[in-house]
Amino acid sequence: MKKRIGLFLVVCLLTVVPATAQIDFGLKAGVNFTEKLPNISEIKSWHTGWYAGPMVKFIIPGIGLGFEANALYSQSGTNFVDEIYNRNSIELPVYLRYELQLPAVKKFLEPFIAVGPQWGYAFGKKEFGNVKNKEDIKEVTDRIFKFKDSYFSLNVGFGLVLIKHVQLHLNYNIALGQTSEYYHKESSLIDKIEYIKSQSNIWQLSVAYLF
Repeated sequence: MKKRIGLFLVVCLLTVVPATAQIDFGLKAGVNFTEKLPNISEIKSWHTGWYAGPMVKFIIPGIGLGFEANALYSQSGTNFVDEIYNRNSIELPVYLRYELQLPAVKKFLEPFIAVGPQWGYAFGKKEFGNVKNKEDIKEVTDRIFKFKDSYFSLNVGFGLVLIKHVQLHLNYNIALGQTSEYYHKESSLIDKIEYIKSQSNIWQLSVAYLF
C-alpha cells in the first residue's frame, strides 16, 4: 500500500509541475531531536542525532506552490539509562510546499510551509540489549530494543528561503505506526516478558544551500 502511495505521488509530481516551473537542487543538513518514548520508563531523555543529503524543489512562479523531495542519510535513536541506541537509516521525505512570494521582499526573503509523507529504511545494527533474543531473557536487567526495518511518517513544518539560496526549515516528523519494539523481563521470579510497541516523533532543524 505504501509503495502505491509513493508511486502515486511521483506521478502527481511529474504531472503537476509544468515546464515553466523553477527547479532548484541543493544540499541539506540538520539536527534530529527524538522525543522521549513515554511508554518505556528506562528511556530518560531526548536523543540528538543528525541528517544530511541532496534535495530538489519545484516551484510554480507567481503561484508559489510546488514540491520538495529529499534523499537523506539520518542518524536518530534513543537514550536508555546507561546506553545510547543509534538508528542509521535512509529517509525519503516528499513535501507539498507553498512559498509566500511577497513582491517587495521575495528577492531576499520567502517564507514557506511544507507538509508531506516520509518513508524510512533502517540499515546496519537494529537490535540492542544484553541478550540475543526474547527466549533468553531471565533477569531483571535483561532487555532487547529493536528498531523496525522500515517505517512511515508525516512531516509538518515551516521555514524561510534567504537571498534565493539559503533555506532554514523547522520540521516535526510524526510517526504513523510502530518504529520500534521493546522486550523486558521485570523479574527473574516472573515468567512474563513485557513487550511494548513504540513510535518516535522527531523535531528537526535544517539548513540547505540551493544552487
